[in-house]
Amino acid sequence: MSDSTDVIAPPDELEAATPAADDAAEAKLELADETTTEPTVEAQAVSEAPAEQAPAEAATPESEAKPDEHKAAIAALRKARDTHGNVEGRVFGWNPGGFHVVIDGLAAFVPRSEMELEPIAEPEAYLDKTFPFRVLKIQGKGRRIVLSRTAILREQQEKETKATLSKLRVNDVLKGKVASLTDFGAFVDIGHGIEGLVHVSEISRARVQKPADALQVGQEVDVKVLKVERGGKRVSLSMKALEPDPWREIKDKYPEGAIVTGTVERTDKPGAFIQLEPGLVGLLPTSEMGLPREAIPARAYPKGKEVRVQVVGVDPKRRRISLAPEGPQIEGTRGDYQAYLKQQRRESEAAGGLNALAAALSKLKRDQPR
Repeated sequence: MSDSTDVIAPPDELEAATPAADDAAEAKLELADETTTEPTVEAQAVSEAPAEQAPAEAATPESEAKPDEHKAAIAALRKARDTHGNVEGRVFGWNPGGFHVVIDGLAAFVPRSEMELEPIAEPEAYLDKTFPFRVLKIQGKGRRIVLSRTAILREQQEKETKATLSKLRVNDVLKGKVASLTDFGAFVDIGHGIEGLVHVSEISRARVQKPADALQVGQEVDVKVLKVERGGKRVSLSMKALEPDPWREIKDKYPEGAIVTGTVERTDKPGAFIQLEPGLVGLLPTSEMGLPREAIPARAYPKGKEVRVQVVGVDPKRRRISLAPEGPQIEGTRGDYQAYLKQQRRESEAAGGLNALAAALSKLKRDQPR
């Protein structure tokens, strides 16, 4: 075998191999070594790392391993591979497929997908930096060495995830980022690899039909933890819970008899549902619309139409608001009716008093001698 150090194969030659297949691969490579001379690490790095991407001073390993040192380095890498230990390497070049790394004078390769958990935008930023790696493959007496950094990052993330889940409690308020959107809700990343679901009904107090109408991927949001189930594998979140509850002071804001402006949210058989403000929807019954029998309520009250209505009744416990159209067809609100009843009672009592006096006078008149 030549005195040059072991070299890294181009990305397309990094075929799958297992420790059990190494001996067979080594035997073939030993036979090839007797008639061929392998290029040095320096030549390999220069050929695979473009000049504009890898500076000349970073294109070669710090030193070349001597035969004894080479065997010792390979043995150390095999042990690290078998025990899942970490090894440190310095990045000295890169190409579209991944990164070239030197470990104790040996050249190794890190596929692009094995360097970071997230997509890499600026690979040149990794040059001349040292990282811990895991050994994935060693083929042909170290002729092909494949490393991974993501294996270490995933383990760290799992530890952080477990630590975070152990502290996660219902009603916690957290900051997160929208990771993805579906028809039924939004998945929000709350850190350390934990994603929770904000169901479409929990996005806002205002009616949201599609999560994409209110949110976008990458948007930062505040959420409240509703449930933590299945050991933290299922986390339910809410954005709506952090919004003010409009029902708390509903009677003061919308007293019976008040004329208000709202927007038609939808019209069904019961009537038109009018949104007075986000999270506050009242019902205008079909029977109160004053429409001809042949009229279609949905045409008279289409979605999005702005209307003026009168508050007939408010039930905070059941969270219901009864409405009626503004106009002369209203014979009276519930408040007006109650006032009318009070007036009727007063008049009745007064009339009862006059009738009693008249009856007494009539009796006196009858009792007088003629």
